[in-house]
Amino acid sequence: MKGKPLIPFFLIAVAGLVLTVGLSLVGVNQQANEGEEGSQQDPVARGEQVVNENCISCHGENLEGGSGPNISNVGNDMSAEEIADIAQNGVGDMPAGVVSSAEDAQAVAEYLLSLSEE
Repeated sequence: MKGKPLIPFFLIAVAGLVLTVGLSLVGVNQQANEGEEGSQQDPVARGEQVVNENCISCHGENLEGGSGPNISNVGNDMSAEEIADIAQNGVGDMPAGVVSSAEDAQAVAEYLLSLSEE
């Protein structure tokens, strides 16, 4: 090993470090762009996403009821404001905070109203 230059090893280490930092910055940029797209997403599509993430475990895959009641036609009986309030604050056995933001609660209301229109 005597007499062999350390320069190639040093260059490989520096290249690896630069590549790691560069890819990290690309990932952060992609996450920032996804966040912007989410806030500009159609409310009905966002509502469907929130329902699929938070509601189907209790209300069933088709919202026909499970441990929670059938909400597939809730828009026939409630206004958007009432649905959003329940989505965010809960009612009966449904706990508050299932939907964390007022924006997501409103999106859930828009989605559920769209189901009732079909």
